[in-house]
Amino acid sequence: MTENLYCKMFVDTVLEYNVFFETVRNFLNGQKQAISGITSNWCDMCISRNKEYIPKNPDFLYWKFIIDIDPLENVSESAYINNLKHLVYFLKQRHNVICACDFEDIFRK
Repeated sequence: MTENLYCKMFVDTVLEYNVFFETVRNFLNGQKQAISGITSNWCDMCISRNKEYIPKNPDFLYWKFIIDIDPLENVSESAYINNLKHLVYFLKQRHNVICACDFEDIFRK
């Protein structure tokens, strides 16, 4: 079992924040929470603009958006990771995505 299920994603995209946010929210069928939060049936996440953003920078630390993701308490580890894989696959079809978490190797396959 993974001790820490928190996941941070760095996303490079040409989309503006509101469009990207709604794309993710719609994919998750999630509910908007406050300004930058989304709650789905398996996670809570916050999508923020990267304050260190540098356009066209190949280093993911300077990509446009950062997504912080935590599982909901009632969601199993396997369900959480499976749903996270689906989200990463969906995002990678349209954007550059790098995950930083204790189990990030599963996203490189």
